[in-house]
Amino acid sequence: MHETTASILQALKEAGYKFTGKRRAVVDLFVENRDRYFSAKEVYDHVSQIYPSVSFDTIYRTLGILVEQNVIEPMEFADDRARYRLQCARGHHHHLVCLRCGASIPIEECPIDRIRQQVPNFHIEDHRLEIYGYCDRCAGGADN
Repeated sequence: MHETTASILQALKEAGYKFTGKRRAVVDLFVENRDRYFSAKEVYDHVSQIYPSVSFDTIYRTLGILVEQNVIEPMEFADDRARYRLQCARGHHHHLVCLRCGASIPIEECPIDRIRQQVPNFHIEDHRLEIYGYCDRCAGGADN
């Protein structure tokens, strides 16, 4: 698992992808905010502050490469928009995800063992669990 911008960019280079300042800005955003999900628009807004000429195509291509190389992981949110976060380095776990700021809080407990006991005639191959709500910082202004 890659933990730093330098190690991620080195892995991309070894996979045949060239280094660009725009790509570095995208990777930096995820590394510096490793427990937060970002939409493509949020990534674009961040990178365009540094590189005003960046295009959405460049952002989407970069996000696609980072997903393909297992650097970031996508998640479909309730609003049908994909958001992305740095791939987790820890073992099996799940997340509490803030709907307002995109913060992601890991939780270690997994309910799947209990579900396997309750439904023994179904063979679970894989799963992912995200619980959506509002972090303490955002809960004060949440429309809930």
